[in-house]
Amino acid sequence: VQEIEKVSDSMTVNAEKVIELNPDVVIAYTVGAEEQLQPIIDSGIPVFVIQSALTFEDVYGDIQQIADVMGVGEKGEELVQSIQDQIASVGEKLAGVEEEKQLYLEISPAPDIYTTGSNTFQQEILKAAHVGNVFGDQEGWIKVSEEDIISRNPEVIATTVNYVDNPIEEVKGRTGWDQIAAISGDAVYQLDSDITSRPGPRIGEAVQLVAETVYPEVFQ
Repeated sequence: VQEIEKVSDSMTVNAEKVIELNPDVVIAYTVGAEEQLQPIIDSGIPVFVIQSALTFEDVYGDIQQIADVMGVGEKGEELVQSIQDQIASVGEKLAGVEEEKQLYLEISPAPDIYTTGSNTFQQEILKAAHVGNVFGDQEGWIKVSEEDIISRNPEVIATTVNYVDNPIEEVKGRTGWDQIAAISGDAVYQLDSDITSRPGPRIGEAVQLVAETVYPEVFQ
């Protein structure tokens, strides 16, 4: 991969270079930068744009559509089925969980703390892993205060933050947080952001990772 010429980063696309390479199709992921694709579209190269997936069904649809675009529809069906099988397997193992543990998921640390509410991809992961979201009564990706987190008293805290030194200890050391059940019970964990933050073929792994983290005794 390192030997392949880059034509884009996470923000910009070198449309001239893409056109020069003359691909059979361009598959693009966009969250509002469609204008960067316009020169490629104008050149006559087919462009398939994937919007941000908010649900597992969105992910399954993306996979199947990409497979169809690439002429390997059966491969898409097989991949979707394998993901669904993995999620179902996790669900079967969690069938004996009588009461869901309540979790606070941190996706951005202080001073601007963000978490996830309902109608988000991460909420789908938590739901499939039989985990309650202490901010599930709010919608979207939301900015929250430390006081609100403390008052909701989560049993488990999970963070996907990977750009600060020792994020688990950083959470545990916050002033006033020692009264939270997750802190006193030493139930603070770091989740792999690559697995849990990307709405793609690894959503089955994400569900399993969260389930194993919150209910380790079930998977021993």
